[in-house]
Amino acid sequence: MEDAGANYLHLDIMDGHFVPNISFGAGLVRSIRRHTRLFFDVHLMVEEPARYLRDFKEAGADLLVIHAEADRHAQRTLTEIRKLGLKAGLALNPGTDLSVARWLAPDLDLLLLMSVNPGFSGQAFIPQTYEKIRAARALLAEA
Repeated sequence: MEDAGANYLHLDIMDGHFVPNISFGAGLVRSIRRHTRLFFDVHLMVEEPARYLRDFKEAGADLLVIHAEADRHAQRTLTEIRKLGLKAGLALNPGTDLSVARWLAPDLDLLLLMSVNPGFSGQAFIPQTYEKIRAARALLAEA
């Protein structure tokens, strides 16, 4: 990937609870990290992501993205991610209102708007995402 010019790697972590399928964990992230200096964007599609922050930091993550829907105390978790020296991101499922991100914006380095329901590849893009992106841009400009 580096030879092809990539400088960023997005890694989807799925636990079989927040989403219906399972991908991989910190061990595989650690194994990949040994072979590259790419920026690791680790997308935690897991219940209670705060339990895994240190594991993924130690595995080599640069950015941890949590789902608002999977964390009862997202602001606390975002703060903890930054205390670990990582960038913090928040993902919102297609049906989650942007108002969730409004009060968390000061704690974010990235806002990920899902354009499909999380879990399975090959899903059709949800066209309403375009409008949600425009609304997010406006919301973040106000924050």
